[in-house]
Amino acid sequence: MTPRHARVLAFWLLVGVVALPFGLATQAVSATRDDAAPVVPWRVSRLPVVANHHYRMAAKVRPLLLFWIGRDNVGAAHVVWRRSPEGTGFELLIGSDPTLAPRHINRWGYIAEEVRGPEASLLGVMKQSNEQSLEEAKSRVAQEAEEGQYVFKAIQSTATVDKASSAITTVRLTHDFTFREVDAVLDIVEREGAHAKVRRVSLQKDTRPGFLVALTELIHRNVTAYSSPAAHEAARKAIAVPYIYNGTLCDLTLRASDRRRTTEIGSRSYEDVIHARFEARNRVTGKTTEFELSYGASGSLAEIPVHAVYRPRWWLQVELFLDQADRS
Repeated sequence: MTPRHARVLAFWLLVGVVALPFGLATQAVSATRDDAAPVVPWRVSRLPVVANHHYRMAAKVRPLLLFWIGRDNVGAAHVVWRRSPEGTGFELLIGSDPTLAPRHINRWGYIAEEVRGPEASLLGVMKQSNEQSLEEAKSRVAQEAEEGQYVFKAIQSTATVDKASSAITTVRLTHDFTFREVDAVLDIVEREGAHAKVRRVSLQKDTRPGFLVALTELIHRNVTAYSSPAAHEAARKAIAVPYIYNGTLCDLTLRASDRRRTTEIGSRSYEDVIHARFEARNRVTGKTTEFELSYGASGSLAEIPVHAVYRPRWWLQVELFLDQADRS
C-alpha cells in the first residue's frame, strides 16, 4: 500500500466510521427549542446482557475505478444486546484504533438505545468528524495535534409514543480520548451538558425511537419471514420503518435479501446466513445511506450480524467482521 492510499484509508476513519447512525439526522422536523435544562437521562440503565459481540474493521479504496486496495484490522466495533421483562436495549461502540490505524487516527462513536414500555432513551457520543474532503481531514488532524484540543459531541434523547426530546452537547478536551475510554467521556459531557438546549418534536404513529431499534426490528422480521419455506417470497419484499434521531424523522428500509445455506466471509465459513441490503433516508434532506448486512438465520447466531459492508463513496468501502461472540 502506498502512503497516499494509507492517507485515503485514514480519511474513511476520520469522516465515515460513525456516519451511519450519527450522520443522517442533522436537521429537525417541526421542532421547537426550549432553553430549559434537558429532562433526559445521561445514562441509560443497565438491563441484563443477552449477547455481546466484537468485530474487527477493514477498509478498502478503489483508485480510478480499477481494483480495490485494502487494509485490515484498522479499528473495531462492539455490539451489546440487553433484555429483561422490563425492556430491551442496544449499544454500539465503533471506531478506529490509533495504535493500528494509519497516521494514528482516532475517530469513534458510541450510541445506546433502550426501550421500556412506551418510553425510550438514547445516549450517544462521538469524536467530531464533519470533514468533507481528504485535505480538510488532514488539516483537522494537524490542527488537533498543534492546538492540543479535541472536540466531542454528545446527544441525549427520550421518546414516547407521540413526542421526543433531545439535546446536543459539545465539549472541547485537552486529552484525545479513544473509544476504550467512552465512560470517561460520558462523565465529562454529563457535567458539561447541564444547560444544553432541548429540541422537542412531535412523532408520527409507530415511529421507532432510534436507528438501532429500527434495524433490530427489521432483522427480526426478515429472519422470521424466512423461517417458513412458504414465506420466502414475502421475506424478499422490501419493508420500511420510520425512526427518530436528534429530532429528525428518518426511514430505514430493508430493500432486498437472500438466504445462503453456506457462505465464506473473510476467513470464516458460516451456515444458514441471510444477506440483506438496507437504506436509511433523512426525510428533511432526502439524503440516503446504503449498507449491507449478513446475519444468522438460525442457531446461535440467529439475527446476529456476522458481516457489514458500507460504501459512503464509490471509491471507498469499510467492512466489519465478526471477531468474537460471547453469549451470557
